Amino acid sequence: MTDELTVTNPDRVVYPDAGITKGEVVAYYAAMADAMFPYLEGRALTIERFPKGTAEEGFIQKNAPEHYPDWIARFEVPKEEGGTTVYPVVRTPEAVPYLANQGTITFHIPPTRVPDLFHPDWVIWDLDPSEPGVDRVRRGAHLLRELLQTMGIEPFVMTSGSRGYHLRVRIEKGPSADEVADFARGVAVLAAGAHPDVFTVEFLKKKRGDLVFIDWLRNAPLATAVAPWSLRARPNAPVAVPLAWDEVEEVAPAGIDLKGAVARLGSDPWEGAGAVDASGAIAAVARTLEEAGIELPPFDRFRG
Repeated sequence: MTDELTVTNPDRVVYPDAGITKGEVVAYYAAMADAMFPYLEGRALTIERFPKGTAEEGFIQKNAPEHYPDWIARFEVPKEEGGTTVYPVVRTPEAVPYLANQGTITFHIPPTRVPDLFHPDWVIWDLDPSEPGVDRVRRGAHLLRELLQTMGIEPFVMTSGSRGYHLRVRIEKGPSADEVADFARGVAVLAAGAHPDVFTVEFLKKKRGDLVFIDWLRNAPLATAVAPWSLRARPNAPVAVPLAWDEVEEVAPAGIDLKGAVARLGSDPWEGAGAVDASGAIAAVARTLEEAGIELPPFDRFRG
């Protein structure tokens, strides 16, 4: 249980263009904590902090410092190069405004919950447009949904608070992280093959042209994507907001700001939706790729 939170430097301007202060950011996260908590709970958290406001350079933080209270759990993960990362893990809604008071603007979450990092309960596709404008990425969201529907899967859609939309599917635990990542990649490859005028799976930006990149790389055990209801460090304080599908034509990827998100409190279209058994879809995608003679080669995102 937490003590009452005392906001430090509440009058510090965090979003200069919108005149939004740190006090308002912490108040936002206090109001949204219960809505965010189901998405954050039990996950190894990565936070994006801007202690001096978004006009100054921020930084990504993975390690939980020693001064964090004991009601924020820790989870230690070995690094390939040696040493460990000690991730903070949210166990109560009160952790959300606490971390906001530490200068956190954006919460990023993996598709897995601790301690089991190798069996995801989400699949994520991040639609990243190569060119300004929303028409192509909006169309892409609908096309990817239609492809998933042919597999018996109904995805959720969310504004990213940035340039594109995210599609998410809550799945029953069972398939391994490798199986889920291959499924996400396979769906992306099939979508790009079916709609080459809209999509690409080319990682290198200079090779994408004006197409929408289907980023399937968010599905590794500790890869992250922005959490639902999280603010972004972009002009006018946009928020990553869960949408109903009929809202996609009206709401741009950065189209809902802090005040707009608060106005939607209590109307999360994803709330109460159960997990789906993705094993059939995973097998179907693998079978479709095999029948088409498409082999997914090993991929190293750092070598392209």
